[in-house]
Amino acid sequence: MPDAHLPDSSDPVWVCRSCRTPWPCPTADPYLTQGRCTCGSPTYWDTKLPRKWHMGPRCYTPADALRAEAEELHRHHQRNPTYPPSHYYPDKPRRRRRQQPPYDHTPSRPGDIEPGTTLWVSPGGLHPGWGDIHHLAILTVLDRPKCEVWVWIDSSLHLVKPEHLIPDISPIRNAARAAGVASFRQHPGRRSPLLPDWQWTRWTVEQHLQHREQHAPPPPTTEAVQEALFAN
Repeated sequence: MPDAHLPDSSDPVWVCRSCRTPWPCPTADPYLTQGRCTCGSPTYWDTKLPRKWHMGPRCYTPADALRAEAEELHRHHQRNPTYPPSHYYPDKPRRRRRQQPPYDHTPSRPGDIEPGTTLWVSPGGLHPGWGDIHHLAILTVLDRPKCEVWVWIDSSLHLVKPEHLIPDISPIRNAARAAGVASFRQHPGRRSPLLPDWQWTRWTVEQHLQHREQHAPPPPTTEAVQEALFAN
C-alpha cells in the first residue's frame, strides 16, 4: 500500500492523508484485509507488510499487550520445547551406585510389572541434576509411593514415583513378534494408533499397579477351627 494513503488518525474519524476521504480510501482498500477486534471495533491488516490498524478507542493497556505477548511466547515454547544446555543443570547430589541388576523381566500383559523391567524415567522423575530428559533405567524395587530404579547412564540408584516410569516398549515388541504377533497398530505406520489389546504398552507403572489392584483376586477367607469348642 502506498505510504501516501496511510490513515490520519488525529481526528475522531480517520481520513486518508492524500485523498482526505474516510479511510480506507479506494486506493488503499485493495491492500487491506478487514477484520474485527474482540471489542467490536473494525481492524485492517496489510496484505503485504506485517502491520495492522485498530479503528476506534484503544481497547487494551500496555500491560494487556505484554501479557498477550508472553502468553503467545509460552504457547510457542510449549509446541516447540527446547532443553537447556548441560551447564544449566545444578550439581548432581550423591547417589549410591552398583552393578547392573542381574535379573530381567519383560511385561507380557497389563499389570505384569516386576523388578528387572527395563523402563524410561520421564522428565521430572529424577533430581534436576540429571537433566530434564528421559533416562533409561531398570526397575529394582516395586513399591509405593516410590520405586527404586537403576539408571543406565551412570549406574546410580534413585527413588522415583511410579507415575514417572514408563516400561520400554522395545523388549515387549520383540517378545511379542517372536511369539507370532504380526502387528501392534490399527494401520501401517508408526503414527497409527495401537490396537486395543496393546494399549497397555504405553501405560506408566502407576497405571499397571492400579490395574493389578483392580483385578487382584479377593483374599482367602479362613474360618476359625475352634469356634465349635467354645460354642457351648
